[in-house]
Amino acid sequence: MIFLAQSDTTAGFLCENFETLNRIKGRNAKQNVLLTLDTLNKLKNLVRVPNAHKNRVRKSTKSTFVYRGKNSLNQESLAIRLVPKEMGKEVSHSAMLEFFPFLYSSSANAHNAEFNLEFALQSADILVLDWRFLSAQKPSKMYKITNTMIKKIR
Repeated sequence: MIFLAQSDTTAGFLCENFETLNRIKGRNAKQNVLLTLDTLNKLKNLVRVPNAHKNRVRKSTKSTFVYRGKNSLNQESLAIRLVPKEMGKEVSHSAMLEFFPFLYSSSANAHNAEFNLEFALQSADILVLDWRFLSAQKPSKMYKITNTMIKKIR
């Protein structure tokens, strides 16, 4: 089941199976896709955040972190995006994520193409709308984390 929703950054597809997302976007079926979570407890179940970066990960907004090493889902590395509820703000994307352990996430466009609302609507099984509707915006910042350093990728 493919969800189409406006995240806190851009319109995107959400799914429990990354191979389904890759097939819809027309890219390699085994290509890694980032995970989206809503709480730090769920993050702790998947990876170990190095002590030097725990505070940065907890306080970050609109950021994706790539964790190296073996983990419960992948043998190489795992890109995870935390979308916490913000105090005093209604963020419907994080409210949707509460119902799943995690969802794979990707922008709502064909591989190497610009956002096309018609393509996105045809590809999705379920449309999740809120007051922001659907629009392409700036993607999240991406950082690669190791035990001792952090490097900006995007």
